[in-house]
Amino acid sequence: SACEQGELYQAIIHGKTQEEIEKIADFYDYLEIQPNGNNAFMIRSDKELFENINSDQDLININRRIIDIADKQGKLVVATGDVHFLNKEDAIFRAILQAGQGFDDADNQPPLYLKTTKEMLEEFSYLGEETAKEVVITNTNYIADMIEPGILPIPDGTFNPVIPGAEEDLTKH
Repeated sequence: SACEQGELYQAIIHGKTQEEIEKIADFYDYLEIQPNGNNAFMIRSDKELFENINSDQDLININRRIIDIADKQGKLVVATGDVHFLNKEDAIFRAILQAGQGFDDADNQPPLYLKTTKEMLEEFSYLGEETAKEVVITNTNYIADMIEPGILPIPDGTFNPVIPGAEEDLTKH
């Protein structure tokens, strides 16, 4: 169901009716929730865009609402990290890229690094131990087990760019 840019999350923050939100959720096989740090920018952002997001508790309430919708529809909820880089300290590289693209908040990076299971359990501790384990471990592994063996996100091998005439240009100059 995606991150905060997904249609489900957007429907919730923009005050769509419960019926509309449930219709959107019905499309998905499972629903996703993310750590508060991923969405904390909404607390700091222009209140015209996120008028109902003023605290961590507001973000927690959205995650709880997604869980309630999933329970009502008999769907799994999976806690994801929306990982953009491997290590916490790699945020600097994303900040540099975003600054080059003109983002005025590039120095205020969300924690989009690959978190450990322990870190994810801590992120969702407000759900209680049982539910946190369910969304962080049980359901995540269930989804992973449904993926056919041998499918790789990046195939083995190297994939050098092909630029027509590049070899000739290098030897001429």
